[in-house]
Amino acid sequence: EYLKHPFHKSCYDQHFGWKCVVCEQTLPTVAMNNGSTKFEYLKHPFFDKERMCPHHARGTIRRQEQETQQFRQEDDDIGVTTTEETEKIGEIRRCAGCHRFEPKFASSSKHFVDVGDSDTGRCVCLACCRTLVTTSDEAIPLWERVLNFFEGPLGLITDEDSISGVSRQSLKSIPVILVGLNALNDNMKKHSDGVHHKSSQIMTRGLCLSEFCGHTTESVAVTAILCLSGLPADLTASILAHECCHAFLKLHPNFRYGKHLPLMVEEGLCQLVAFLFLNDGLESCDTSTEDDNTPSDAKLRQYFKFCIETDEGIYGEGFRFAARAYAEMGMQELLYYIALNRDFPPIND
Repeated sequence: EYLKHPFHKSCYDQHFGWKCVVCEQTLPTVAMNNGSTKFEYLKHPFFDKERMCPHHARGTIRRQEQETQQFRQEDDDIGVTTTEETEKIGEIRRCAGCHRFEPKFASSSKHFVDVGDSDTGRCVCLACCRTLVTTSDEAIPLWERVLNFFEGPLGLITDEDSISGVSRQSLKSIPVILVGLNALNDNMKKHSDGVHHKSSQIMTRGLCLSEFCGHTTESVAVTAILCLSGLPADLTASILAHECCHAFLKLHPNFRYGKHLPLMVEEGLCQLVAFLFLNDGLESCDTSTEDDNTPSDAKLRQYFKFCIETDEGIYGEGFRFAARAYAEMGMQELLYYIALNRDFPPIND
């Protein structure tokens, strides 16, 4: 019997059991009705090793069980999967880029880095720090890459001005400004006109500012694109791709209705463009990492796409409609259909 079970269960759990990423202690166990015990934890929806003790979240777990989440059984253990991308759960901060839990009670070398965003408490993990974008100048090469994607793979813009489309120069001339969270929220309150809406999973990270020219609603000028600072490069670029799609729709003569597209249609289309850009508009990235517990750049990019795909709000619903239509008809035909019908085409399952 000793050879089959050389450890007490408590000793085995202590030496080989799952550890909390926050305090690096063995995850707590809960006794089951049949006399067995199972680990109990709060889990990141994408990074499997991101598990933390429930007590770090204080009252958050119970609220999530009641409102949006469910207990899910994995390998005979109990976990609550959190998909809500809040900046903080209980007393634990989360990375502003990948939403992993900060190892608050671990060694200081593992602590997350403040982005210096006033009193918001935003922070980023060491993985996201590798490509952090903090200034508008650092965003310029990313904006150029977005424009290359719109001109090349998507085929939506041209080099020269045209009365029937949008030119590269008209998008390139738009100021791209990286701002802190408070500045972004202030502009949302001042300028939001119904197009931007917070998703259930994805906090607002960008804004396309525009104004009507003269006394007509037929002429629109895009005055600036704002993007949240202190995020990893791939995520920043995907936000810029999303906002570039908003700008494209505002400037294209086919979409000058005097009023916006339905929210789900426009946001879904912009999320489709952001997803395609993450998929095909960036250079290949490093798949390796020095630390097994730190995600690679490739893994982070997968997570950013995962967020778009799994969003449960109007952004995600719109994206899924847009993605199915794009798979059947391509981008040009999809845009033509939306311009005529202000809706996605019916898709046969």
